[in-house]
Amino acid sequence: MPPSGAPAGSSAAPDNTALEQQVRAYSTAFLAGDGDAAYDLLSQRCKERNTRPNFVTLVQQAGTTYGPQEMRSLKVDQAAGDLARVTYTYDRAELDQRGEPWVRESGVWRIDDCG
Repeated sequence: MPPSGAPAGSSAAPDNTALEQQVRAYSTAFLAGDGDAAYDLLSQRCKERNTRPNFVTLVQQAGTTYGPQEMRSLKVDQAAGDLARVTYTYDRAELDQRGEPWVRESGVWRIDDCG
């Protein structure tokens, strides 16, 4: 018999669908060289540290160097409130991201890795 008073769905895993979709969207834009789309997925903090023209140039170079890549795995390492850390991998290890920071701003997940 289930414990009485337990919240509905309390045993369910957190729904990280929106976060995972944003991670995939950013990765796709970055590796395809779509700098404007990738820039739009940056956190406000990262936008303050990177001008759009410089970031677009960086992303275009990544697109030329790597081109579209298929993500092999994606795992939300931790998510609490509006902060998350995500690990994702590719066939090319130099593209792998481990514990990459993400932040939810105005209800939308944005990459917060300003390095």
